[in-house]
Amino acid sequence: MAFLETFLPPGDRHAALLLYGMIFSLCFNGYDAGIMTVILADKQFIAYYGIDAGKSGLVATIPWATTGLAQLFLGGTLANIVGRLWALRISITIMVIGVIVQVVPNTFGVLILGRLITGLGFGCIYIASSLYVAECSPTKLRGSFVGTVTQFGYQLGTLIAFWAGYGMSFHTAPFNIAWRVSNVIQIPIGLTFLVLTFWYPESPRWLLEKYPEEPERALTVLAKLRSGTPLDDHVRAEFHELLASREFRKRYTPGYLGILKSKPLRKRLAYGFYATALQQVGGIAALTMFATLIYESLGWNLGSQALAINGIQSVLQLFIVLVNTFTVDRFGRRTLLIAGFSIQALALLVLSSLTTSYPNNDNKVAAVFEIAMFFIVGLTYCWSNGPIAPTVASEIFPQHVRDKAFGLSLLGQTVCLIALTQPWPTFNAEVGPRSYWLLFSLNVAALISVIVILPETKGITLERMDKIFGEIDMVEAAENELDTAKQEENVIQHALGEEVRDGDEKGELRKRAEVSHVEAVEKEVEAA
Repeated sequence: MAFLETFLPPGDRHAALLLYGMIFSLCFNGYDAGIMTVILADKQFIAYYGIDAGKSGLVATIPWATTGLAQLFLGGTLANIVGRLWALRISITIMVIGVIVQVVPNTFGVLILGRLITGLGFGCIYIASSLYVAECSPTKLRGSFVGTVTQFGYQLGTLIAFWAGYGMSFHTAPFNIAWRVSNVIQIPIGLTFLVLTFWYPESPRWLLEKYPEEPERALTVLAKLRSGTPLDDHVRAEFHELLASREFRKRYTPGYLGILKSKPLRKRLAYGFYATALQQVGGIAALTMFATLIYESLGWNLGSQALAINGIQSVLQLFIVLVNTFTVDRFGRRTLLIAGFSIQALALLVLSSLTTSYPNNDNKVAAVFEIAMFFIVGLTYCWSNGPIAPTVASEIFPQHVRDKAFGLSLLGQTVCLIALTQPWPTFNAEVGPRSYWLLFSLNVAALISVIVILPETKGITLERMDKIFGEIDMVEAAENELDTAKQEENVIQHALGEEVRDGDEKGELRKRAEVSHVEAVEKEVEAA
């Protein structure tokens, strides 16, 4: 029962069901990344496009060029203008178009164009979905929801991709059918979720920011997400913070200009950039994207051994995400990051020592331990820096700049990913087994930085996040300077609307009926 309540907590079950459904938006993203791991090792794909180490790195990383474009301005702007849900729908459509361009018979240039379109959609999806989950989650479970949705969804996509690619790898005729079909399978996933989003309510925080003259819209949605009514204490307390923060923030410039003009927000942006960089600085993308090729280089190259190992790892990675679900709001973001980087650094130390000692893969026991170390790094990432990076970056900014600041913060993720993944095939080929010492060093550096730099955000509402950065608590400032109580009461009454009037009318009718019944009984007694 306690296990179920962790996923569907009493009082927040409606929100939990909605937010866990967002897993499928990230599943779409995860599938695209996962299937490229398989496709890059497909012999027909390699022959069709003449893939070498340089082209392999380009195919793997080129989508991140347009993902960076989405993070720089498109994703946050789109989520701000049309809302989190419509931004998500548009982004999924873009990604579907990119996949179609990739799978039709084409030249290498057209393939790259398809990858660029896909990357643009990927970036916008990640921004919109992370913002939506962070803004709709209850404070005490925000880390769990954001982390589970972003990482579990991504890992679910890679799981489906690996096994779809593994199954299709046995089909060698017609020529090129395997990698094309494997790639196109992701389209139904995206389109199915796109349809489901029309049953989702918009983020109440975005509604209040976009329609401040109609705050009852935000209150109504918030009450539904919290499985209550506008009169419930927990709903009113959260709405009070939303409204107070909004009233105080009127004096600040929103958007990109607001970030540039404000020194505290520029500092906060640096924290966001750093937080998302932690996700990729350890080199996980290089290990994942080229996993099949790496396993083959370590001697696991008989038949489909490398693909099978990849598939097994993807199953384990899916369920290990639940460690984050159960622990991140209990122990905090910093604790999990410190533990995660410590374990990854230790595993990479063992891996680097083994690959350096046995560069020719002539020791089978060492090869088994090397695979085990890869598994430990990948599994640890899935409950530590994988889900925690977007959690921290999506919760540290005030509402008037959150969408754009979160998008800009994700550039930290993209810069680290491209810097490590693009040159990795060439670097690994030239340096050989000693290349993993670089990843060990990066994980040690990340561990030290978390201990020294990163603040803890566990249990703090989005509206009061400013205080952990030594800035003004906007809710408290509004309570001291402004009288929002009367405004809140008016909004609540407006939100209740006809429901209140209908309830009053029904109550009056019930009273009249009770009086009539009593009078009738009294007359019967007198008559007797």
